[in-house]
Amino acid sequence: FNFPLLQQLKIDCYYLKLDLEMLAGLPLLKELDCYDSQSLTGTINSLRVLKYTLEKVTIFDCPHVEGNMMDLADFPRLKDLDLFRNAVTGDIRDIEKQDFLLLETLTLPSGVYGGTGYEFQRISDAPDVISTLHSFKKQRPALLLKDWYSMLSRDSPDWYPCSIDVYQSTVPFDVHLVQAGSRVGYRWITTFCNHPCEVIW
Repeated sequence: FNFPLLQQLKIDCYYLKLDLEMLAGLPLLKELDCYDSQSLTGTINSLRVLKYTLEKVTIFDCPHVEGNMMDLADFPRLKDLDLFRNAVTGDIRDIEKQDFLLLETLTLPSGVYGGTGYEFQRISDAPDVISTLHSFKKQRPALLLKDWYSMLSRDSPDWYPCSIDVYQSTVPFDVHLVQAGSRVGYRWITTFCNHPCEVIW
């Protein structure tokens, strides 16, 4: 790639082969949107060449993109970060007050502790993850954790089958956040998002 004036790039092509290192040829890029690509590869650390220009990064359902979420923590203009369904890892507890300073919207993959779709190994693990998210939200009350949920792993000794569908349990094994004013709680709910349990504040 060599498009020195390009500011927005959207890729929504399953077969287009692209490595994130190639974005070094887009020095003014502000918005990167990549969707549903099995052929997109590389590590998000490669985006550091665009540290001072990137405002929006969406790398959605690109399973061969790797790295640690903290590689983007010091991007001074980054407002919107969506890394859902890729191989990026990390721990939301590593985010400190000086990190992601302008961030308004955040979606992290399940490989990140506290990310969207993160899988608990035991039901008793849920309060610790929610406590972490609660502390994070208190630091940044305006931050939107878009479509956040977590779930009990099917490999958990606490999981048991009870379903009319082999893929979706009718038992409340998913966890969703509940926010009322400044209060943040959570509740267990089914995959179908019906029959929610009582909110735990």
